[in-house]
Amino acid sequence: MASLLDVAPPEGHDPARGFEVEYLTCNMADVVFTSGRFTAQTFARVFAPSPVDIWWLFRVRSGEAWFETGERQIHAGPGAMFIISLDDDFRGRISDYEGLVIGLRRDAFERVAEQIDSVCNTILTGNLIELLADYLDRLEMRVIQMSSDELRQAGRATASMIAACIELSGTRLEQGRGAIESILFERAREYIEAHLGEFDLTPNRVAEQLRVSRSNLYRAFESAGGVAGYIMRRRLRAAHAELVASADKRVQEIAYRHGFKQASDFTRAFRREFGVSPRVARERARAGSIAG
Repeated sequence: MASLLDVAPPEGHDPARGFEVEYLTCNMADVVFTSGRFTAQTFARVFAPSPVDIWWLFRVRSGEAWFETGERQIHAGPGAMFIISLDDDFRGRISDYEGLVIGLRRDAFERVAEQIDSVCNTILTGNLIELLADYLDRLEMRVIQMSSDELRQAGRATASMIAACIELSGTRLEQGRGAIESILFERAREYIEAHLGEFDLTPNRVAEQLRVSRSNLYRAFESAGGVAGYIMRRRLRAAHAELVASADKRVQEIAYRHGFKQASDFTRAFRREFGVSPRVARERARAGSIAG
């Protein structure tokens, strides 16, 4: 770390013991992705002899971090995201820490450099920042399996995602919208699957729980036929699977278990989706099983 930071153990720690560090770093062309854990330490970057033109984007998973730069101070706890410029003098310390550090090359973010500089040394907040955090967490699980070409492509996509989430302007947001909507769709899908049998599972409830606007949620589900349509289809497919697998369960009981208050509502929706009534679907499945 000596070329970038002066690092030392915390006060009261015997320097002869050193400190433990375990991390993974991937060069992804437009970004450098690092994840790992670090024992408590202090650090400083003072009077840099020449510009480095790199920002560090931090995502704290556990532990705490304190940064001082200029007139700003940051105290970041678990879940926090913030950006530090290596062109600025700063100092700070961390407790035992686990998280991500994403290196952002200035030449890959020229169009949004002013916006990134404006949010340096502040805690990033908002719905898009939460989506960005989800995206980075999922990326971490996959980088070790990627080829060199895939890492470069993922790096470019990650740069667009970061720029869009930070800038929030129409042009750059549109460039990163696909990645943003993909992450939002996945978060919503997981929530829907976990609450599929609950009567009050509605698009409004999903939006509220994910803390996103209804318009953003609807846009993410456009290709899936809308949020309400997606919930209905998932309920019907789950009910269909149980219906044909359980000959002893009443249709009304299955309907109720999958979020339908009235058996008649379930039957009408089932017929629209599958072209036959629940009873006929079960009889056909039973006949096919016997014939097989």
